[in-house]
Amino acid sequence: MKRILSVLLALVMLLSVSAIAVAEDPSTLSAPPAKEGETVVQFWCIMWETWNQNWLKTQAYNWNSNPERPFYVELSLMDGDTFNTRIAAARAGDGTPDIICADYASVANNYRNGYTLDLKDLIPQSAWDDLLDSAKSFITVGDAYAAYPWMMEPAVVMYYDKDAFTEVGLDPESPPTTWDELVEYSKMLTTPDRFGMDIDNTYNMWSWTYTANGDYMLTNDWSAANINSQGMKDFAALYRDIRSGVFASQTALKHQNVGVYAVLEERAAISFSGSWGVGAINVDYPEKIDRIGVAAAPTQDGEPFHATSGGWSFCVDAHAQHPQEAADYIYYMLGDSVENVADFFVAANFAKFTTRKSVAEYLVANTDASKDERIQIIQSDIMPYVVAEPAFPYEVTTYVANMLDSIALDGTDIDTAFADTEALINQYIADQGLAGKNPKAQ
Repeated sequence: MKRILSVLLALVMLLSVSAIAVAEDPSTLSAPPAKEGETVVQFWCIMWETWNQNWLKTQAYNWNSNPERPFYVELSLMDGDTFNTRIAAARAGDGTPDIICADYASVANNYRNGYTLDLKDLIPQSAWDDLLDSAKSFITVGDAYAAYPWMMEPAVVMYYDKDAFTEVGLDPESPPTTWDELVEYSKMLTTPDRFGMDIDNTYNMWSWTYTANGDYMLTNDWSAANINSQGMKDFAALYRDIRSGVFASQTALKHQNVGVYAVLEERAAISFSGSWGVGAINVDYPEKIDRIGVAAAPTQDGEPFHATSGGWSFCVDAHAQHPQEAADYIYYMLGDSVENVADFFVAANFAKFTTRKSVAEYLVANTDASKDERIQIIQSDIMPYVVAEPAFPYEVTTYVANMLDSIALDGTDIDTAFADTEALINQYIADQGLAGKNPKAQ
C-alpha cells in the first residue's frame, strides 16, 4: 500500500503543478466533494494569518482537485481555543482527526502521552535526511520522530538602525558581537530622543539565559534548578547595566512580538525581536528595508548566540482512522516538492524559516531571498544555532525574570538573588512533582 501511494503521490504532485489552475483568492477555491465511499483524511489545524490559511487551503485544493488522488483531505481550520477544546473532546470520545498541528513544545508531551504516532517509518527516509539537525531535534523523542516540522521562528534577532550607527561614527555593517560592544555602542547611540537599545525581559529571555548558561534553566531530568552558573550571573550583571536607564529603557518599549518597532519608530537604535520582525519591516515600513540591519545577538565572548525557536509541525493522531494516508499527505505538503514548500516561505515574506536544507538552498537561489541580505544573515548566522523552546512550565521562567528585575531594579545582591530563586524553583519542582517528567528525557 505504501509503495502504491508513493507512486500516486508523485503523479499527483506532477499534475498539481502542471495542470491545476489555482484561483488568485484561495477563499474562492472549491474542490469537488469526496466521492461516495472514498477514504477521507481529517486534518485539523489552527487558523493563523490569512496568507497562512491560504497556503493550507491551496494545498488541500490542489490535492482534492486531482482526479487521480488516492484519498480525499478534509481541512478544518479553527482558532486556537476551539482547536484545544475540540481535540480534548475528541480524545475523551472517539472522534479524533487523522492529522493535527502541534507547536514544538507540545510534540514530546503528545507522543509520551500516547496521543500521536511515530512517523519514522510512515514518511520516506529522504524527507528525514533533508531536515536541518536543529529541526530534527525538535521532533525527536527517544528513537521516534513524533512529527514532521513545518517551519521555525527564531525568537531573538538583533535589529539595528544603520543610519543611527553612521550618525555616531559606527560602521553600519559591523553591529556589536559581544556584550561589551553592545553596551559601548548603545551608550554612543543614546540621544535625548532615543535609547541606544531596548530588550524584552520575558519571551526573549529563554534565548539569552540559554546562551549565557549553556543549557536550560532546569536540569535535563527536571529534578532541580539549573541557574547558578557564572555565565548566568554575568548575564544578570549585564541586565542590571542595561536596565539602569542610562542607555536603555527600564521597561520594554513594545510588546514582545513586535519589539522591532522600537527601532522602526526610532525610539531605540538597537532592539531584539523574533524573525517575524522582518515581515513587520516589509509590510509596515517598506521604505526602511535598507535602513534596518539584522544580526545575531551579541554574546559574552562573541561565540554563537543560541536563539530559542518556536514554530509548528504536523502529527498523525494515535487514533487516526487512516494513519498511512495522513502521513502521505504530510509528506506531500512538507517533505516532497521543494518548490511547493518554498511557496509558503515566500508568502510569509521570509519571516519564517524552513526546516529543510534543500528548501533553504532553493529559496536563496531562486526567490527574492537571494536579494535580501537580512534573510541570508538569519539563515547563516542564527538558524544553525537555534534550540527548542523549553517544555517546562512557564512559572520557572517567571521566577528567573522576577529575579533579574529584582537585581536590576531593586538592587538585590546577585548571589543572594540567585540563591533565593534557586530555592523557589526547587520548591516549585517538589510541589508540582516535576522531577523525571521532562518528556524529551524519558
